[in-house]
Amino acid sequence: MLLFSQLSTAAGGDPNATGRALENEPLPAHHAFERTEALIKTAPYGRAASLVLEQKDNPLYPYLQYQLYQRFPKMVDQQDINRFLDQYRLFPKRGKLQRNWLDALASQQSWDHWVVAYQRLPLNVTETRCDLARAYMATGKQDEANQLTAELWTVGKSQPDACDGVFDRWIANGNLTQERAEQRYWLAATAGNMQLARYLHRFMSSDATALAKKYETLRRNPKLVPGADITSFPEKAQAALIKRSFQSLARKSADTTAERWLAYRGRLEANSSLVKGLDAYIGKRLALKTESESADLLQRLDPDYQYGELTEARLRQVLGAESIDWVKLQELIARLPADLRKSDRWQYWYATAAQNLSSDSVQDEAIQQIWETLAGNRSFYGFLAAAQQKLPYDLNNEQPSLDEAALAVIEKNPAIVRAKLLLQLDRKTDAQREWNSARASFDATQRQQLAALSSEWGWHHRAIMDAIRQGQWNYLDARFPAEFADVFGQAAEQNEIDTIWATAIARQESAFKTAAVSPVGARGLMQLMPSTAKHTAKKYGIDFKNIQALFEPETNIALGTAYLAEMYERFDRNRAYASAAYNAGPRRVDGWLKERGHLPLDAWIETIPYSETRTYVQNVLAFRVIYAQRAGQEVAMLSPSERLMLAYQFDSNPQEQDAVN
Repeated sequence: MLLFSQLSTAAGGDPNATGRALENEPLPAHHAFERTEALIKTAPYGRAASLVLEQKDNPLYPYLQYQLYQRFPKMVDQQDINRFLDQYRLFPKRGKLQRNWLDALASQQSWDHWVVAYQRLPLNVTETRCDLARAYMATGKQDEANQLTAELWTVGKSQPDACDGVFDRWIANGNLTQERAEQRYWLAATAGNMQLARYLHRFMSSDATALAKKYETLRRNPKLVPGADITSFPEKAQAALIKRSFQSLARKSADTTAERWLAYRGRLEANSSLVKGLDAYIGKRLALKTESESADLLQRLDPDYQYGELTEARLRQVLGAESIDWVKLQELIARLPADLRKSDRWQYWYATAAQNLSSDSVQDEAIQQIWETLAGNRSFYGFLAAAQQKLPYDLNNEQPSLDEAALAVIEKNPAIVRAKLLLQLDRKTDAQREWNSARASFDATQRQQLAALSSEWGWHHRAIMDAIRQGQWNYLDARFPAEFADVFGQAAEQNEIDTIWATAIARQESAFKTAAVSPVGARGLMQLMPSTAKHTAKKYGIDFKNIQALFEPETNIALGTAYLAEMYERFDRNRAYASAAYNAGPRRVDGWLKERGHLPLDAWIETIPYSETRTYVQNVLAFRVIYAQRAGQEVAMLSPSERLMLAYQFDSNPQEQDAVN
């Protein structure tokens, strides 16, 4: 087998031919890498090896070496792998290289060598650990094989197919007892993996199977659980069954379930995580209703105001009523834990309640102090307070103090150097992996420099994430970049909406990650679902070839702004309603308006049933102010018509206040 030290003489043909071509055309490191990478894809081994070796001083050389190993695995030996693993300890693909090398040894049934290779870089990957068990079996280490296989088998989830052979042999050797099968059954049942749980019946005794079937019957019929004796089930399975059953019942009828829960919870350990979790879950379901019966049940559920989140739910219940009880609102705010009570959110509502209860045109000094303090904060409620007080918005922008020595060390880090070059090649995924690998090796001082560095590179999504991760909340240059400003400007103008509003939507949706994909499949900067994109493209004549086009900024922004403009018109040019519709869907907003459209706008936003959408709307409106201020624009967070919808009006002429802001 050929090592890299031997390649310069072992390569066939004229190994210097391409080298001379590259010398005649000096290329930056990233372009030289890209060119070599393209050439070695089809070159025979000798020539490919020579081309790679010529790039040994290129910071991206490990990627070329890695690709050569992947393409010509038979030309690699353990010494090559060891040398690579030792030399590139921060290289993100080290694990994949090791995995492929171990797979190659496994396919050759070279188990002695496999164990030696594995010990060089152990991988905590299930398939690889199953191969380790196979290696133990093949090399006569039966005790180690049995112990490891038992650990791999006795879990509450299905294991990869690659483990089947090891499990079959382990079972055939008589290692699977009924007790172990029962143990795995209850792990699976507790985790809700019922297909696996039912499969395990075949390994269990008749008594154990009968008990398992009783559990499954109750799991399918939540109404039976409160009256059933479940003490024969393991404790964790009992807790999982109780939790699942009461949550299922609460989704159907919060009031009825609350009554049953109040009668049942005395059987359980007070203040246990199960009790607290179900108190909160059922309480929040109750709080979605404004009927007096639900309020009474909430009071019985948490009479001593132990749960801040439930007190907040009760506050939203008061705010969502046909007529807001401002006295009750203040009483409940006083019951909140100190950290919540002093938050911008509830300070705003306490002051608003006080203003609505006061018949005196002169504000109470303490309430005035609340307004003035709020007005100095960069938040949704801080900006509302600033507008109410006719004060300028205060962004509290702060540049971090940079440590030049730490920054110099960071910039020389091999992984950071590679990340920068990969970014220049628009290989953001690989650049991200290099960045994360380097970050793990940095100390606290060095990590504080990362947002400034990624911002300097123009890698804005990374800068946002680094600033947030380090708690650099006031570093607005990093957290609120004007990314794709020209594209947003053109698209917003074409759709006759506010450019900074569209920008704020993208900032909230993806933090400007062009390749973002949500758990439900929304894609790109403005997180469009493929079905929404297709419909919008057809309706407005926007070129949209396929789903992949949603990762192109121009296409995504064109579609996103068109859809946002559609929501804007549909909801009477109200940015709060339209933002909520963009996030949660217009049908849900239609329903919320039907139920609570009579509410003041700020109360409507605060009582949005989905916490994600509530935060979304507040962030988008606040982000719009931040972007406007940073662009030197004077803009109010709310339009004059939106301002007239607030719970308290300081001034009968909101247009004048908007001019101030």
